[in-house]
Formats: sequence, C-alpha cells, structure tokens
Amino acid sequence: MTTTLDYDHRRDLAARIRAEGAKLPEEITEEFLRRHPDWMGRHGDLARVRGVEDVRFHLDFLAGAVESGSPAAFADYGRWTAGMLESRDIAPHFLVENFEQLGDALETRLDAEEHDLILGMLDAGIEAAWAVGRGTSSGDEPDAPGAPDDLSLNRSLYLQAILQGDKRAAVAVVKDALRTHPVTAVYRGIVEEAQIEVGALWARNEISVAREHMATAVSQYVLGELYSQLPVPKEITGRAVITGVEGERHQLGSNMVADLLEAEGWSVRFLGTQMPHRDIVAAVEEHEADAVGISATMLFNLGSVSDLIRDLRALKGSDLPIMLGGRAFKSNPDVWREIGAHGVGRDLDEALRLFRSLAG
Repeated sequence: MTTTLDYDHRRDLAARIRAEGAKLPEEITEEFLRRHPDWMGRHGDLARVRGVEDVRFHLDFLAGAVESGSPAAFADYGRWTAGMLESRDIAPHFLVENFEQLGDALETRLDAEEHDLILGMLDAGIEAAWAVGRGTSSGDEPDAPGAPDDLSLNRSLYLQAILQGDKRAAVAVVKDALRTHPVTAVYRGIVEEAQIEVGALWARNEISVAREHMATAVSQYVLGELYSQLPVPKEITGRAVITGVEGERHQLGSNMVADLLEAEGWSVRFLGTQMPHRDIVAAVEEHEADAVGISATMLFNLGSVSDLIRDLRALKGSDLPIMLGGRAFKSNPDVWREIGAHGVGRDLDEALRLFRSLAG
C-alpha cells in the first residue's frame, strides 16, 4: 500500500494518534472485557491494567508506522506481538480483535483519507498476526549480521554466560576469541549476535524481563572491557557525536558503533540515550562535530528523531551529515530522506560504511 499523504501530514496524524493514548486504551479495554468477562475472572484487575498497557503500546507503534509511511513496519509489530502473546498462551485472534477495535474507534476521529491509511496499517498487522496463528509466519527474527562460523562456539558460551549474569565468564569468552580474531569481529560476531538472541528469547517467553536486562547489563560491561583492546589510530579521521533520543532506552548498538568509529580514527562523543535534545545540540556544537549518528530501536521514537534533526539543522544548517541507525528503520529504510538525514545504517557494518564514506 502506498499513501499520498506527505511526511508533514503523516507526522501530524501520528501525533494525533499518540494523543488518543490518554483515553482510547481505557475505552477499548473496557469494551474488550465486556465481550470477554472471563478474563476478569481469570486475571482480576490485572486484565484491565495489562489491557490498557497493550492498547497504548499498539497506538504507539501504529503512530510510528504512520509517520514512517510503512505498513510493513506495523506488520512486523503484529507478527512480533502475536508470537510473543502466543508464547504466553494468548491466541492471536485476541490481538486481531484489538487491532479491529482500534480501526473502528479511530474512524470517527479521522477524515476518510487518513482512516484509509490507518486501515492499511492495521490490515498489515492483522494479516501478520493471523499468519502466526496459522503457523505460516516467517517470524520476526532480526537479520543476523553474518558472523564468522568459527565464532559459533564462543558465541554460544557467551550467551550462556550473560544469561547467567556471569561477567567473569563472559569476559573470559571474549578474551579467548581475541586470541584468533580482531576485536571488531568479536563486537559483531559475539556481542551483537548474542544480544539479538537474547531479544528473541524474551519474545518467545523463554526468559524473563529481569534476565533480559541482566544479560544486556553484562554485555555493556563486556564492551567496557573490549574497549581497551581496540586499536589506537595514529590520525584523527573526523569528529562525531553518537546519541540516542529522548524516549529511547536502548544504547548497546550505538555504543558499539561509537567504539568502532574510534578504532577507525574518529574522535567520538558518545552520549548514550534518554538525552535531552538541547544537550545533544550543545554537545554537537562544543565538539565541532563533522557528523552525527542518531540511534532509535523503537519505531514510536521516529518523531523524536525528526525533532532532533530539525533542532540540529536550525543550528548547523543542511551541510551537517546526520546518519541514522537502529531497528526503527528496518521496515522503511528510506524514511531518512523525508526527515532530513543523510543515510541509514540498518546494522553495525552499514553504519560504519556510512561514516567511512564521509572520511573519504
């Protein structure tokens, strides 16, 4: 499905959808529980609390898909959510029902063209959810970055270590790999791929949220250990700021980009995530950055990315190269053009290639 709505119109529509999060989740959840009173009997008040949270999440991702102009993005969300719920013994048809409720509720709040766009997004999510129920979905596993096969044993041992929260074992595994592989390969082939698998394990309900957070914290610690093993370049290639945006909670991927850029000669200021945009702009000016990398994992943070780009353009003009990265851009990698960036790197290698192109 294509849309004739331009980016500014889609951005405004996405903002209005997000604004519905104040009341619409409660309305939809109450209607859902009237249809399925047994949910209250089984789960008590938690049924209402979780229902409201879920609908709010649906709205956030729907708004992100609308802003990006990508039904495929909402299909990814529908596929992932259906699989995650099914692993928790909640059938996909309940998710489909929620999506249909959203479509009905938004019809009276939007004009015909806007509602048609919304229905296209929701239909993509519904079809993906049904495919999970039929067992015909190809799944929503992230694309593997193609690590060397001879790192597979190290990767397996590393995954076991971080899932157990064992920092010493995780460090020992990567140090063993460093005997025969460059540190850059260890970043990509062990740490990055293991974190992808951690996310997949959580989605399949095979590990808890606490264990997922613990594994990520261990990987963050390991990156600190690996940093000292990176080559020290003799010359400065350029100056860069790497950052997340307000609302973005994931920083491991952008941390790896920042580290590996330093190894290639860039003077990097890594700002982490949840950074106020005014402080990011100030850091770019203070560092006299030649380029900026912005990371977003969750699609609903696309608006924050767009806001930050506009703030940077107001300060530095259109000549400042701004590169985007993260899973938020997986389903519609071309949206970077609409929001004023210079390119997008969908994985670690692509991100590094973008910056290499600037260095000449």
